[in-house]
Amino acid sequence: MDSIHHLKELQNIDDDLSEIRSLLGDLPIKVEELRSKEAILIGELEEGKDRLKHIEVELNKIELEITTSREKIDSLKDQLFKMANNRQYDALMAEIDHLKESVDQKETKDLELMEEKSQLKAKVKLQEDSLDELTSDLSARINKLESTMAESGDRKKELEQERINRREEIPQSLLSRYDRILKAKKGLAVVAVGGSACEGCGSAIPPQIIFSVKDNSSLYNCDVCGRFLFWEEEQPKTNN
Repeated sequence: MDSIHHLKELQNIDDDLSEIRSLLGDLPIKVEELRSKEAILIGELEEGKDRLKHIEVELNKIELEITTSREKIDSLKDQLFKMANNRQYDALMAEIDHLKESVDQKETKDLELMEEKSQLKAKVKLQEDSLDELTSDLSARINKLESTMAESGDRKKELEQERINRREEIPQSLLSRYDRILKAKKGLAVVAVGGSACEGCGSAIPPQIIFSVKDNSSLYNCDVCGRFLFWEEEQPKTNN
């Protein structure tokens, strides 16, 4: 019966594909994670640098306003002694007091912005260092991934096409069983009978089933693990 032969070939192909995937390991996932982190860090870095530029503009504006207000205060103070009456004097003093209050508020704002600028510059520097380290790590992993994929890429394509071809030779109902067992048993759906036991789980196989598996007259599954069973003739030993 050809079914077990086709299943064995399909299992061999799946084994080879699994080996290629294990060569890559979790590298593709790690590369994507690092790319995502890099994108987030770049965004945060650009946002921080934009904020620093905005702070610098605000600081220059405030300092100019403070200088202008102080010059005006000095000018108004010079005019105090020229006032003709108390009413004019009081009005001028009120304007001076208002300007002084405005200067105090601007100086407070100036100090807050200077503090934010200092903290943000330190944060940006850390982000730049982290980005350099991350980019270097990402580059190394991408090079390794591309190298591994280049080595196994052509073989993987061949195996994937062979897998399609083999699956077309197997009835859909049998494929469904194979796929279900393959998924449930960690990639191993077809195993040999070793001596009198299933090589998948080690359970004993009844003699009459072993005879039928040897005879290849029908498909049999292990009663314990459910894997498809086949008989593999022992290779004759060669004397050196």
